Amino acid sequence: MPRSLKLDHVSLLVRSLDVSTKFYSEVLGLDLIKNGTRQPNIRWFGFDNHDALHITEADFGDTRLKKSTHFALCVADFDAFVADLRARGIRFHDWPGAENNVTARPDGFRQIYLQDPDGYWIEINDHV
Repeated sequence: MPRSLKLDHVSLLVRSLDVSTKFYSEVLGLDLIKNGTRQPNIRWFGFDNHDALHITEADFGDTRLKKSTHFALCVADFDAFVADLRARGIRFHDWPGAENNVTARPDGFRQIYLQDPDGYWIEINDHV
């Protein structure tokens, strides 16, 4: 049976709501949107349509993070985004792990990886 699915949201567990909110709003430029849960330990960030990122402050416990477990965002002006990270001294990596290096995926799109304050890996690419 064919289905028409699309991503609704991604949810991440974080140690500090304030630190992570600052990262997602200032580094990635995401806008805070209405928190439909009304729970004080959750923040929602919106993308260009109905997609959203939820961050929830709670016990991080034994959460394990690897680069292969990541989410990816595409940006229209990849070069400007990378230049902004460099200007602000924000570290990023290519897939093999070289710091401040941009590489191309096998399909030709350029990509970098950076980590949020809790160590989650985020791929930024020019796949628009």
